[in-house]
This record gives sequence, C-alpha cells and structure tokens, in this order.
Amino acid sequence: MARKREGASLLYEEDRKQWTIRDYDPATGKRVKIRLDRDSVRTRGEAEKAYALHIVERDRKADAIARERAIVAPDTDDPANQDPRLVSVAAALAFYLSVLDRKEQAIEDKIGAGGGGGRSAGGNAALAAIHVVTLLRHWGDKKLAQVRGQTCRAYVVARTAERHRPRGSKGPGKPISEQTARRELQTLSAAIGAWHREFTLTSRPVVSMPVAGQGHPDWLTEREYARLLRVAQGWRWISSDLATGEPEWQRAPDTPFVAQWRASAGDAFIEDDHLERFLEIGFATGTRSGAILDTRWARHRVDGHMDLTARTYHRCGPDAPSSRKNQPPCRIPDRLLPRLVEWREADRRKLPDSTHVVHERGAALSRVDKAFGRLAALAGLDRRDIDGVMRVGNADPRDDLGMPSPHILRHTRATLLLQAGVSPREVGEFLGMSTKMVERVYGHHHVEYQARAAAA
Repeated sequence: MARKREGASLLYEEDRKQWTIRDYDPATGKRVKIRLDRDSVRTRGEAEKAYALHIVERDRKADAIARERAIVAPDTDDPANQDPRLVSVAAALAFYLSVLDRKEQAIEDKIGAGGGGGRSAGGNAALAAIHVVTLLRHWGDKKLAQVRGQTCRAYVVARTAERHRPRGSKGPGKPISEQTARRELQTLSAAIGAWHREFTLTSRPVVSMPVAGQGHPDWLTEREYARLLRVAQGWRWISSDLATGEPEWQRAPDTPFVAQWRASAGDAFIEDDHLERFLEIGFATGTRSGAILDTRWARHRVDGHMDLTARTYHRCGPDAPSSRKNQPPCRIPDRLLPRLVEWREADRRKLPDSTHVVHERGAALSRVDKAFGRLAALAGLDRRDIDGVMRVGNADPRDDLGMPSPHILRHTRATLLLQAGVSPREVGEFLGMSTKMVERVYGHHHVEYQARAAAA
C-alpha cells in the first residue's frame, strides 16, 4: 500500500550550497531525496517553483499508479466490480493477465524447488498477452455489458478484414482467418470467466465465437521423416536420382564455429545431436514439444523422465501443475529404446552432469521451433509426398498448410498408428487424447482401423 501523500519538504543544504526536496516515491513508498540543480535553482523563489512542480508530478504519478493497481488488483469489496455495465473489458483483460502471471510464477517456483532446470512456464501468459493487445484495439473502450453476439460478430468481421504482417515483412501479409479471431475471443471469454470467479458478476456476458474449424492436421510420411532426420544428422540433399527419385546426400561441412570447437576440444568434442534426439522422441511417442524438452534422465517432481528399466516414458512428474493437456506415461517404443540407451551412455561418458535427455552441450533447451523450420526447408517439406500438395506458396494463401512445426510429429504419430490398425481408444491412451478427439481430428481422414468392420 502506498504511503500517504504528505510529508514533502524543501530545505537548503548549507554544506552543499544546494536546494533539496525530501519526499516519498509513489511507486515504492520509500523516502527519497531529490537534489535540485545548482546552476538552474539558485534562489528560494526558484526552489519553491521547482518544489511545486515536483508535487504536481508526484501526485500525477501516484494517481496513475493507483489506477493501474485498481485494474490489476481490483477491490474485492467494491460492488461496482459485480456490475458488467461498470466493469471495462480492459480491466477484465488486465486482471486475467495478472492471474496467469501468478499461476506461472507458482509453476516456476515449484520447478525451482524441484531442482532447477526446465523450460520457462511463460507460454500461456505470453500468448494471452498477444491476444490482449489485439483485443484492446477493438474492445478497449467498451464495458463487459457490451460483449454480446452483435459486437462479437462485428469483431470477427473487423479482424478478418485485416492482414498479418510479420515484423520486417514487406509483403501484403496473410489475411487473418476466422479461427484466429476465434482464438482471440476465447481469450476474452477466459478473461470474463476469471473476473466472474473472483467478483461474481450479476450477469455474465457470453462471448459468441465462429464455429470451430474442421480438423485437417498435416503429417509426415515415413519417407518425409527419414529426410528430416537425415538433415538433422548433418547431411544435405544435393540432388535426386532420375530413375527412382530417391535423394542423393552429401555430408555437410562443419561451420566455422563447429570446426573451431572440434579442433580445440579434441577427444572431449561432443557431437551436437539435440535435434536428432528431439525428432526421434517426438516421432516415436508423439509427445508434445514442451514435454520432450523437459524430459530428464532421472525422476523429477515436476518434469518428466525416462525409466529405461521399466521401459516407461513418464511425460511429467507427480507435482506437475494440472492442465488440459494430458500427459500420461507411455511405454517406450521398441525403435526408441536402443537410441535412448545409446544417448544415456554417451552422456555418462562425456557429460556426466547433464540432466535432460535433449540438451545442447549439457544445457536444457526452451524451444526448437526455428531450428526445426530450417530442417524442414532443407528436407524439402514444402511439398507433401502423400498427395503432392504444396504446403506453402499456393496461389491462394488460404490453401497453404504452412511449413511443418514440431507439433507435426504428434500428428504424424497419431496418423501412422491409425494407419497401422491401432484402435482410436489405444491411440488416445498412448498420446494423451480422448477417443472423441482422435476420431474427430484424425478418424475421418484415416479409416484403416475400421478394416475389420468393413470386412465383416
């Protein structure tokens, strides 16, 4: 709580021959001493004028801080916070971000208490903040009572008329889709829900959203994945055999950095295989990117770990925060187990202090998105092998699927399991999805698991 706005004083320091203001900082509540410039403030009249300006500026700053704190941490006893006609959309969005920040700080504290390492838990708050910036452009001057079907539909129309231009881009940008507007409205709905849970609105506004898009997840064939893995292992696709169409590979030369590192390290040189490890785990288990990067060799209270003895991949620890993204343990696939044993022995020999399965010279990683994108480009994944459709570069940008991201490994595993005849229930149990989700997103594309029914 800020200190009372009183107690400021003006005095003249004889030893310094300088006028000084003693007051408090409205941001911290601590006492401060402000020495006025000797050259510009010489007389008492000039000092009193500077003193008056300081008081005005201090009060303005204190009012701004009070308004900001009232938005982020509203008074629970104020009945105005229950009336949707009085609560602004901006206040609800700001409060929602503060709730996310507190939750993710608690996660960070738990991770720290469990032994450090791991990834940053700021993903949800960061994405919500991006949505909030856009939402405020359209809703910043409105109250919660103005959130209704008509205004929500108007928001979708306004957003889809805009185009997304990445920073530094000179092109026209990509049109904003209805599904992007839907995800932003989901953030608005979550913010209203957070406010309602805290203050119990007399009537809770309902956010109307576009219908969810039909699932059309992209996936990789075995051949596409083999090319991706080959590139991660340091090879480059230089040409193709005219008769068979098979790629012809050449070992990529070391970069200057790697060459210098190899020469200086000698026998202690460690092959940087973190992308290969990431790909193999993701392709074999369909585990989400974040969980893969959090996976450790030894048991952990929050992060997942590989139990090689029991052949079980624990995707998260017992104290991991609850989430809608289910992370059940799964049996380590037969193709992955020998690779894990190989990596574990390599780490024990050269990096005995390393804790994570996927690491860069012993250091845990937070993201691999950009590196994965480079691999996908070098592996020629701009065109799908299964049907020849271009993932990017189509005449109509709405036909673009986009270049593969790390999440495509999860889609690939689900698709390949269904194609192998595994039932949707088993696929869901292995990947941490509901059977309904498997059938809705993947089943209508891949019906091989219905072969017995079709033959009956």
